[in-house]
Amino acid sequence: MKKKLLPALCALLLVAAAAFAILWRQEAARNENNLRGLWLSASATGETVITEYQEAGEELPSCQVIAELRVMGDVCLLAKGAGPDYTDLNAVYGILSLYPERCSDVTEELLLVFQAASEEGLNGFNWPLRVNELRNALEYGP
Repeated sequence: MKKKLLPALCALLLVAAAAFAILWRQEAARNENNLRGLWLSASATGETVITEYQEAGEELPSCQVIAELRVMGDVCLLAKGAGPDYTDLNAVYGILSLYPERCSDVTEELLLVFQAASEEGLNGFNWPLRVNELRNALEYGP
């Protein structure tokens, strides 16, 4: 009886492992889509906020812009890991969190970052360059 039960248990375990692998891949794809959507939402919101306040001639709400940068940094870390683009985003967030009055000095650069990020998505090539330029402008001056 043991000899007949062992192959059946092995087959059952193989089927369960295959089902688990399929469900795992589906959940990973769903999480990736959620992160991509969150990235696009944060970058589009940042772009919209800056352009609306510029058109109205009002002062930029630095807290909202900084919050969108934080969301983008968290999504970048979760999706891609702690690479150079995350490091630059985190540095920009840190500088602007400590000195929110500097947002008005780099409004155009922030707008370029948000525009590139919303156009290209998370895996784009230009937004990391724009973030690096923004970081350099904040650290060393224009």
